[in-house]
Amino acid sequence: MTEFQPPLPPPPTGATSTTSAKPSNLWEFLDSLGDDAKDRPEPRLSTALSGLAAVLVTFGWAALLSGDSGSTSGLYAGTITAFGAGLAVRLKASKNADLQAAAVGAGISSLLLFCIAFIGDTEMNAGLGLILTAVLHVAVWVLPGFRGRSIFLGFAALALIFGLSSAIGGEVLTDDRCEELYYSDEEVPDECYEDNFYSDLPGSVGDFLGKQGVLYTIAGTALILGVATLDRRGYRAVGTALIPAGMVAILIGALLMAVRMANAGAGVLAAIAGLALCYVGSRGERRAMTWWGAATTTVGVAGFFLGAFTPDTASASSFAIIAAGGTLALTPYLIRKAAENKNSSGTSSG
Repeated sequence: MTEFQPPLPPPPTGATSTTSAKPSNLWEFLDSLGDDAKDRPEPRLSTALSGLAAVLVTFGWAALLSGDSGSTSGLYAGTITAFGAGLAVRLKASKNADLQAAAVGAGISSLLLFCIAFIGDTEMNAGLGLILTAVLHVAVWVLPGFRGRSIFLGFAALALIFGLSSAIGGEVLTDDRCEELYYSDEEVPDECYEDNFYSDLPGSVGDFLGKQGVLYTIAGTALILGVATLDRRGYRAVGTALIPAGMVAILIGALLMAVRMANAGAGVLAAIAGLALCYVGSRGERRAMTWWGAATTTVGVAGFFLGAFTPDTASASSFAIIAAGGTLALTPYLIRKAAENKNSSGTSSG
């Protein structure tokens, strides 16, 4: 008599396995975020006000613990406890949208305050501090609690662009900073004797800005092209978070290049960056990005003609502007014609 052997259970599959596989690449990770990566939540007045109310409470709480003396330890305590409260709500609370929005508001504001306080307290290099800020925001975006909240990714992108530009591009010399150099033993650069659009900024802003417009333009264009890839794959919520950083970077890059280059090359780079914005905005049906790109392209084309011909009279400047307008009007036609030729050549070869 043979002993009865119960049948063995089937081997676990992707659907029945008790342990979920870890994402092995970016697209799998974004898929793991679910709707947070693809769809932006519907705007609601109560949700928006809840998030902003939490921001105000966080600032007030941190200021209360910091006190009249501006205690750094009190500021740290305020930001850490506010972040912890927001994290607890995100992990334990119900799916109430207003409460969740308030938790995100407390989380993002407390993290930003903590990073600003830490950079000032340690007197670290501004560029390095911004890069560290970007890393912390990405970590919060990835880890449980605030996972998938794209606002953290958006601030990370902004901090990374400013951090890299500040670390590589050098310090912008504002009037406040130049005044410090006048009364020191250091040599005063020629830039201090020039009147630029950033001259009137507070001195501390120059540490975080950086003066290489090319870096801003390249980084901003790369971000916008990344948005195009995300839109094409359906991750519109993640792409939306990167748009402000890309648009701000391209704007600052165009302004800095105009100040430092003062020639046609700055206009060409600004026009190319603007066309990239237009292309991504129109393909992704993003109205604000398309108009922002069109405005940047307009400034770039006008800057090219003014820099190339260096008009020295009012009539010459007028003709340069008219030529820029004509070129701008022809640009869509030329792009459309090039696309039609490409499509027809592809059809004939197929």
